[in-house]
Amino acid sequence: MLALILLVAQIAVVAFAVYTGRRRLKAMINDAQNHTEELVKEDLPEVDKSILKLLAERQGVVYQSEIMKVLGLPKSTVHKALRRLSEAGYVEIQKRGRLNVVVLKRPTSEASTT
Repeated sequence: MLALILLVAQIAVVAFAVYTGRRRLKAMINDAQNHTEELVKEDLPEVDKSILKLLAERQGVVYQSEIMKVLGLPKSTVHKALRRLSEAGYVEIQKRGRLNVVVLKRPTSEASTT
């Protein structure tokens, strides 16, 4: 009988934790979505916007060479744009051997609206 009471109590505690965690998670997601719109107030060049859009479409990870191929841009243009985005905190460039992997660091409204 005591084991049954303890089991019910444990289930109740777990259910409560899941409920409060889920509610807190929903609040965090709503805050993040509202904050995302405020992140990109500055005017970005069209090249930067198109790179952010491509990253958003590809789940936030793309090779630098793939950006050049898909957007049809020269290597120097992509490099300069990625450097600007990296300095602004939008992307992170990770070296993998001889290739650069571009990772989206923060979601942007520019990626979703352009």
